[in-house]
Amino acid sequence: MNTESVDFDLLPEVMVEVQDHLPELERDLHQLVQYPDSLELLASAFRHMHTIKGDFGYCHATPIMEYVHHLEGVMQSLRSRVFQCSALVAEALLQSMDLIHGMMQSLLESRKFGRTPPPRLIVLIDQLAQARTQPAADQAARMVLLSLHDPWQDEAEPSLPAAPAAAADSIRRALALGVQLSEALVLRQPAWRGRSAMQLALVLALNAQYSQPSDPEVLEIAVYWHDVGLLAAPDQVLCHHPTQKPADWGDYVAHPERAASWLLSVAPDCSEAAQIIRQHHAWANGKGIVAQGYPHLPHQGAQMLACADVWFERIKGLSGEDYRRGMLRALFDVNGLLDSQFDALLINAFEALAQDFQLPAAHSGSQ
Repeated sequence: MNTESVDFDLLPEVMVEVQDHLPELERDLHQLVQYPDSLELLASAFRHMHTIKGDFGYCHATPIMEYVHHLEGVMQSLRSRVFQCSALVAEALLQSMDLIHGMMQSLLESRKFGRTPPPRLIVLIDQLAQARTQPAADQAARMVLLSLHDPWQDEAEPSLPAAPAAAADSIRRALALGVQLSEALVLRQPAWRGRSAMQLALVLALNAQYSQPSDPEVLEIAVYWHDVGLLAAPDQVLCHHPTQKPADWGDYVAHPERAASWLLSVAPDCSEAAQIIRQHHAWANGKGIVAQGYPHLPHQGAQMLACADVWFERIKGLSGEDYRRGMLRALFDVNGLLDSQFDALLINAFEALAQDFQLPAAHSGSQ
């Protein structure tokens, strides 16, 4: 792409200006998820986006300016209150903006635009900007996020694959999006840093103890997706899970069904993972948070996931002897829930590995 018109003398100054606005835009979008009716936040986010676009226009970096213009269309719809800045819409905007860093760096280092966003992504961003209802906006945002995780192909789109390949591709996309959404949770709940990877290690170790283990790929998707429904809940619910039934109890109990519904809208082939997500707060005795239409007896993967939740709360941030004590406390907690939250199979599996289970080295002592 031609760069003859770019003012490279102004470019370093523009990059400094843009780097100042991007963190502010990110902050505004995260806050808009919590306060979607804030006119002040909407105006601030739009102003940052508009300024970034103007900066690239000022130095004649036209392809980047035009890309930001498409994203500005989404901000305009938010500002016009056509739909709200849900967690999905915010994440779609933030990850789309992330592409600007690579384009700026390529322009600065090689005086070339490098790889610009593919036309399909632009079309999906425009569809998000043109959404007229919240469900339509959320669905369009999901498609933007999935497109961002696709390899960018220069050649024409291939013909449709056979059904098994399509299902595998759907699952791959669902996992990639689940990882991103779980990382978005960490931005609002920093104590969960590394949580999904640590829980996955425990769940897979528990699964290996069962005589008829579950599909590891299904469990992996369930681990990353099981709490993403909390992205739509207020901060006080995310950071301090209610134990009784105050005004925010409804926000909390809705999160398993919300996460499962989001997953199925992206990947209809992930029905077993969705069942695990729906049931991860269901108890073996039929109590807990029980989704309508599902039997009281939870999927064994849901039991593993619930155990991983209990375990993580006991060992997060610990290492060495403190980790060992935390593991013993988790074992005590889980044993105390025999025949209420957990069945004997889960208890036996956790007891079998608790004594020797170690965190992956990358997560030892992490938050």
